[in-house]
Amino acid sequence: DLAVAHRLTAKYNMDMLVWNHISAKFKTGCLITPGRMLWNQVKPEDLVFSSSNVTADIIHGAVNAARPDNQANNHLHTPAATAVSCLETGFVPMTQDAAYFYNKVAHYEWDGLSDDAGEGPAITAAVRAMPGCNTLLMHNHGYVCFGKTVREAWVLAYYFERVCEVQLRVMQSGGKVKLPPARVMAQ
Repeated sequence: DLAVAHRLTAKYNMDMLVWNHISAKFKTGCLITPGRMLWNQVKPEDLVFSSSNVTADIIHGAVNAARPDNQANNHLHTPAATAVSCLETGFVPMTQDAAYFYNKVAHYEWDGLSDDAGEGPAITAAVRAMPGCNTLLMHNHGYVCFGKTVREAWVLAYYFERVCEVQLRVMQSGGKVKLPPARVMAQ
């Protein structure tokens, strides 16, 4: 599933060639994106227990520490979600499919390249600050979606990019925004 998730991410143009990461807990460790390999080429035998990119180990390890119940993480820098991460308002759930993320998006003030292990506890704290969250929006950086399976984490990442794109299009229209009622989104 993890190798397929890499290829699907590339197929839907959500990858950044060799950058970003998808991981899954496996036995006593965590399988992750190999780095230095195009995502459309990743096969099961290419996955590694430690990425060649230290930021992957820091970010995924921090999310796993905060949410031991989850088994998989997608850390992406897709265009719409990254643009939303740069907005002062951040993510605003406006549509039916955005309900997946209603009161489930934690926020993290990006602190640079994420290559310092000391940043891990701050990421963990950000995820823990939003109980039951399924997404971490890293301001001016990107996002991480996580779930109980690789499939769940991947579908969340797909929809998060989609609802962020819708948010940007609504904002671009210049029209007055009509938000759904909170009770409907909570349901």
